Amino acid sequence: MIIRTWKSLPRLVRFILRNIAIGVTIGWSLLAGILYADVGGLYSMISHSSYGFAAMFLLIGGFAVTFGPAAVASAVLMGYEFKDDSDLDKASKAPAADVKDLAPALLKARSGR
Repeated sequence: MIIRTWKSLPRLVRFILRNIAIGVTIGWSLLAGILYADVGGLYSMISHSSYGFAAMFLLIGGFAVTFGPAAVASAVLMGYEFKDDSDLDKASKAPAADVKDLAPALLKARSGR
């Protein structure tokens, strides 16, 4: 059932959800490493605090919302291309301009003095 639902989602949505899951996993793994190594005494402070659960909740959420979108952004910037764009927007694409057709524009400047 879950696989059928996953396959019915548009490819772009699956791409975003997959990369968010990868980023959240990386972020939580980094957080686990920081807490395990007790960097800066962070784990000691959290474990001896009466509000340690709130601190952990904020850390877990902060690492998730930081590393999840960062993974999506890096995947987009790496230029992932879909093999089948049938489920993406069918808006017409502007033709790419040839570099040799581009020329600097000459503008007249006036002194404001």
